[in-house]
Amino acid sequence: MDQIVITAQPRSVTGKKVKMLRREGLIPLIVYGRKTEPVNVKAVEFDTQRAISKAGGQLMSLEIEGEDAPRAVLARDIQRDVISGAYIHVDLYEVDVTERLQVEVSVVLVGEAPLATTGEAVMLQVLNSVQIECLPTEIMQSIELDASKLVEFSDALYVSDLSLPEGIDILTPADEMIARLQAVEEEEEEEEEEVLFGEEESPEVEVIQRGKEEGEEEVEE
Repeated sequence: MDQIVITAQPRSVTGKKVKMLRREGLIPLIVYGRKTEPVNVKAVEFDTQRAISKAGGQLMSLEIEGEDAPRAVLARDIQRDVISGAYIHVDLYEVDVTERLQVEVSVVLVGEAPLATTGEAVMLQVLNSVQIECLPTEIMQSIELDASKLVEFSDALYVSDLSLPEGIDILTPADEMIARLQAVEEEEEEEEEEVLFGEEESPEVEVIQRGKEEGEEEVEE
């Protein structure tokens, strides 16, 4: 994977005044780390969002204007606009590439279970990510797990089924379930129960409404 770069400039504007930056298409960022004093910087919002999205949790290179060497960083906390989804503030964590760290990585199911292909079952993923420990340069964007191994209804996939390169340790308990099959009949039964529950609720609503109507008539008299 090519190195992903974020280009930034030192920032003196803080607090509520950062709104001025956003009007110019810039966003405030703060860089910090276990061995790093917090540093305020600013960067182009569009370029920053594209870089972080492409990195997918992996290591990025932060080039700050006036500094001789780039910093190795991870995106930690991202604040977004609730309506547009645009980034409005980003925390970047500077790492030491020689020290191991703990991160969360998503689990992606690939392939199809035979019973899901025939329509007899649906795939349920109950665990979407796992915690791993590795060097910053070894962080994976995601971990793939072959769902075609689920042959019988009783089959399930667990953390212990994940296969990772040497040097990466999984911290999530090995017995935690990641995915399983659910028979289509079970799903239909659950939907029927929801419908029945809704039908039991409706008569009560009607009684309340009638009571209001009768009361209103009495007032009008």
